[in-house]
Amino acid sequence: MTIKDAKQQILNAIKAYLIKDEFGEYRISIEHQRPVFLLGAPGIGKTAIMEQIAQETGINLVSYSMAHQTRETSMGLPVIVTRNFVGADVQVSEYTMSEIIANLYNTMEATGIKEGILFLDEINCVSETLAPIMLQFLQYKIFGLHQIPPGWVLVTAGNPPEFNKSVNEFDIVTWDRFKKVECQPDFGVWKEYAYYGGVHPAIIAYLELHPDHYYEIDARDRHNYKIVTARAWEDLSEMMQLYEEDSIPVTLELIGQYLQDPDISGGFFAFYEKFNAFREIYDPEAILDGQITQQAVDRAAQADTEEAIALLNLLMDGVTYTMRTCIQMEKMIRLIHPKLEDVLIKINAGLSCRQVISEHIMETQKNLDKAIRARIISPSNKKIQHWIIHNLEAYLDKCTNEGRDNRQRCTIIIQNAFTNLLNGAKNVTNQSLIGMKNMFTFIEAAYGGDSNVMKKLLAELTVNCHTTDFIKKYGSEEFYKFAGQPAQPPTYNNMYELNLTDCLLQSGEE
Repeated sequence: MTIKDAKQQILNAIKAYLIKDEFGEYRISIEHQRPVFLLGAPGIGKTAIMEQIAQETGINLVSYSMAHQTRETSMGLPVIVTRNFVGADVQVSEYTMSEIIANLYNTMEATGIKEGILFLDEINCVSETLAPIMLQFLQYKIFGLHQIPPGWVLVTAGNPPEFNKSVNEFDIVTWDRFKKVECQPDFGVWKEYAYYGGVHPAIIAYLELHPDHYYEIDARDRHNYKIVTARAWEDLSEMMQLYEEDSIPVTLELIGQYLQDPDISGGFFAFYEKFNAFREIYDPEAILDGQITQQAVDRAAQADTEEAIALLNLLMDGVTYTMRTCIQMEKMIRLIHPKLEDVLIKINAGLSCRQVISEHIMETQKNLDKAIRARIISPSNKKIQHWIIHNLEAYLDKCTNEGRDNRQRCTIIIQNAFTNLLNGAKNVTNQSLIGMKNMFTFIEAAYGGDSNVMKKLLAELTVNCHTTDFIKKYGSEEFYKFAGQPAQPPTYNNMYELNLTDCLLQSGEE
């Protein structure tokens, strides 16, 4: 199955394991909760889907690589204690709580979340000293004398033996303790994740043209391994984007550090140089702004497949960026709005504006720290929380320096600041709608409304979660027209109706 299917299988199992009866007890006892064993080639996203599952379920995630664990870190250390048995004091040996079990309790205390996932990676690479106790752990979830806390689900992962010489084959008794989920690399599934994570458009375009270059592991020659994985593409994308932001050249040497196959790294570098040339020739930002020249249309109409795919991804990258920003800004505004309402109510009740805003900053930062520790927050939501903190800090400085902590002055400052946020979001929304309209206009002019390129554009807009969410929220006449579908009414609840006046009226203020 694909990694996407594997994720759903694990998510379903976790949800089932956490179902409680009318007495608050878990319906499936911890001893009968078979650990999931996620078997798959390296670098296909096993750890990534566990983070996504934690974010979707809102429960803790604690990860360990079992290849690096010792008997002591897992079992705990032996200690001599005195016990009284049938009237006589005797000395017996016991074990301290293991590092792994102790970390689960520390995480619960730090986050306030009682349920979680214990993810043990490379479970089939445990050391020889640890192997004998793994069967007991898989069955009873006990290391030494200590069981994992109730509400914690055990998920394991490992690589097939052909990819890792440290793999120890499990016997039948051990396999009978697992729910085995085996997954294979799949570019189509990864592309959905690539859009979600903002992978560099040149990488998506190149792999569209060469899907067989998406994943390769060839270990036949121990002195010349060939390794190209989903993880490598994602890591390369992040580094390329940082290099480009800082005007550092992306070289073949850099690409080869991630794509460890000379043919693939060389092929991608050659395409990347063409991709940048196409960016200069077409100026996708100008096209999305409506500056569509006949010269660009004529060139696109004569372009070969490689150039057409590159151009399509350049345009998709532009609209995706503004749409993703729009959705993030909307969420940020909806989250900061009640905080600002609370600030205005309290300062108009006589409290210090500085004190109230400071309390909101500390509370938001505290909750963010907890979410990061629990690993239940996505990069997008983390960015939104940082935006909220940044804005609150800016309002705090402005109210302190310009408002002098005066009630009326601070009220006006905060109301104006919120209005600016709304106007900024509205501008980005309009920019996204205009950009999408102009993209359709250009593609129709160059290739035709019934062309394969137009069909490809519609397919990409459907696969891309950011464009899908945006179209669902805000609508798009062009999308439904060229897709041959009846226009769907936008689901967007008008954010621009939000204001801070109602809270003042409710509190008896003008």
